[in-house]
Amino acid sequence: MRAIRVADREGMDLLRAVFRDVLPLFVTIDAVGSVPIFLALTRGLTPSQRRTITFEAVAGATAIAIGFMFVGNALFGFLGITITDFQIAGGILLLVLAVLDLLSPGKPAVDESEAGGLVPLAMPLIAGPATLTTTLVLARRDGVALTLLALAINFLFLLFVLLGASRIARLVGVKGLSAVSKLVMVLLSAIAVSFIREGVTNAVLETIARSRGAH
Repeated sequence: MRAIRVADREGMDLLRAVFRDVLPLFVTIDAVGSVPIFLALTRGLTPSQRRTITFEAVAGATAIAIGFMFVGNALFGFLGITITDFQIAGGILLLVLAVLDLLSPGKPAVDESEAGGLVPLAMPLIAGPATLTTTLVLARRDGVALTLLALAINFLFLLFVLLGASRIARLVGVKGLSAVSKLVMVLLSAIAVSFIREGVTNAVLETIARSRGAH
């Protein structure tokens, strides 16, 4: 019985850890908020062409996020940047992006004549600064394995949403999608503040530890 309780506790801890990583990426990727942009960029295309662009965009964004995660970790060591430094900087960046999105009437405009699966959908609309920053922070904080799992869950959800974008738009409406996207940005700002708070706390503790070690 004790072994079962320990296993259950470990399973719950793992689920909480996965959810803790899935939620920030869910907010930054903003799958629901991407639907109006995706429909505008693929307007006039056949269902087959739209599906092709969907798979290109999600696959490209996944590759960019994973690649940046590993390159970013290597750069940390080369530049001597700590997770504390990046958490504070990343949190500030996420907060700025969230505030700009909340204060603007919509997402940044894109050139529909140059629309494609990789540009601008995969980069910068899906795997943009917010997603890349969050990926790096989570990888440094919780490890590569959990971050990869969180990315996989979110990009699979994004694929599902974009494949059903037309149905979702008819069901919810463009204004409803816009409202959901703004709510997501409020959550992003809260997550950004938590990153900054955690980073500042760690910086203070590290400073205290160094000062004690010096004495």
